[in-house]
Amino acid sequence: MPVPIAVNPGQTSHDPLHAGDIQEVVLIARFTGVIAAIIWFIGAPLVALAGVPFPSDSQYFYIGAVAALLGLALAPVSLTIGGPIPSRTKAFVRLSGLAVCIALIASGVVLILAVDGRLGERVSSLIPDTTVVVFAALFVWISVASIALRGPSTIERGIFWLGLLTGASCVVPVLASILMFYFTRGFVVTNATILPFLLVDLLLWVSLPAWLTVVVVGL
Repeated sequence: MPVPIAVNPGQTSHDPLHAGDIQEVVLIARFTGVIAAIIWFIGAPLVALAGVPFPSDSQYFYIGAVAALLGLALAPVSLTIGGPIPSRTKAFVRLSGLAVCIALIASGVVLILAVDGRLGERVSSLIPDTTVVVFAALFVWISVASIALRGPSTIERGIFWLGLLTGASCVVPVLASILMFYFTRGFVVTNATILPFLLVDLLLWVSLPAWLTVVVVGL
């Protein structure tokens, strides 16, 4: 005699396929998450080296390339972060993350076009600052997502603390730079201040790949 199978309200015969589709999306997100970590880990030093001793077109090109590639790689991660169970909080986190990824892609492509001379000089002068603002928005989103999706498991706690560290590694130096610009305009970089700057740069460099690694493991 066939054994009846209980069906939850709203469940359809296509649920096994739907679950398989979700698993495929998660696998894609894991792969692109690893790619995003590699893009940042390699791209950030290239951007820094291209700006020595002064900002140049090559540095702006690298910034644009990192922004566009990072946005493409992070988009699947932003749509799957937090697990399969839907909620309003997860929907907000995912949609805002996708918006940041789209902004990264758009600003990166526009910056590359500006470096290539395809845009007007007046517009081109504004694009690098816009791209930096979008990068800052990414780090803020990472902190917001980590706080909103905090959970009791070890992975979720790791995502929370690394997310806070990642956001702080970008936001704190920006705020410090603004304060120094307005209140200590006579500030001069000396040998005593080089080490703190290097530590902040190191934290900014490694925190994003570390956060992404934990997120990928938790997907």
